[in-house]
Amino acid sequence: MMKMRLTLLVLFISLVSLTNGQDLNAAGAKFNEGLELDKAKNYAGAIKAWQESVKICEGLGAEADELKSSVEKKIAYTYFKQGITLYKKKNFDAAISALVNAEKLSGAVGDDKTQKQAATYIPKIYATKGLTLMQNKNYDNALEVFDKALGYNPKCVDAFYGKGMTYKEMDQIENATAAFDNVIKYGAGVSAAEKKIESAKEAAQIMLEAKAASELQIEHSAEAAALLTQVLKYSQTSPNTFYLLALANNKLKKWDAAIEAGQKALTLEGTDASAVNFELGKAFEGKNDKTNACAAYKKVTTGPNVEAAKFQVVEVLKCN
Repeated sequence: MMKMRLTLLVLFISLVSLTNGQDLNAAGAKFNEGLELDKAKNYAGAIKAWQESVKICEGLGAEADELKSSVEKKIAYTYFKQGITLYKKKNFDAAISALVNAEKLSGAVGDDKTQKQAATYIPKIYATKGLTLMQNKNYDNALEVFDKALGYNPKCVDAFYGKGMTYKEMDQIENATAAFDNVIKYGAGVSAAEKKIESAKEAAQIMLEAKAASELQIEHSAEAAALLTQVLKYSQTSPNTFYLLALANNKLKKWDAAIEAGQKALTLEGTDASAVNFELGKAFEGKNDKTNACAAYKKVTTGPNVEAAKFQVVEVLKCN
């Protein structure tokens, strides 16, 4: 009886060992299948094969731990490659989903490099998706997506830029400038953000100049002057900014400020010299500086102010 029991025990152990060996071979076969699919850039197929391999390994216990660890690292990195591929195809939601999987799995298996790369791309893709929504005038959804990007990276320059552009389209000046300021703040010293910073500054300048021009049309000169002063934080090379400042300050009878702005405008490339000189003429005239007023008005040779300038020269100031 004892001999029979020993025989049955040996047979059971042999069968278990044989079964485990077969299962380990099956796990290895699925691993190799995944390698071939990965090589063919069939990332979804590779991930599926490797997930099956992991499932088999989980049923084998400690003896399959080494293979299981290798497969899990492959899955994490392949999710990352899949995400980048989908991103290039502008399939943003699927790309984000794949990269979220990559980040979670790589963190679980200690692959810090892949985890960091995935975490970098997720907010970037959210920001790209948001810009697409903004361009389609889907502003509220765009803002929600930018906030998701900032949930992953509170200093995401691309997301703040997108928010700034969206608020600009919505004519929400304060929100837009706050977002552009964050582009400048968080992009400072980052070489990859230099172009985005310049784009943010240019967008802020154009937005504020346009708003100032609108305020001038309805005789809100003080508001216009404040907006134009704000422009100088972003750019001091726009001749239009200084021309409008001269115009606004003349309306406010701030002659010295108008003269300073007009003279600065004349130093910049692309300035409409006749328009600026007309404003300089008015500012000097306001200061009772006949000599400089006459000189400025005489330089108005083109544009809609020519006849008005001549009238001031001949009839009002009676310039020599």
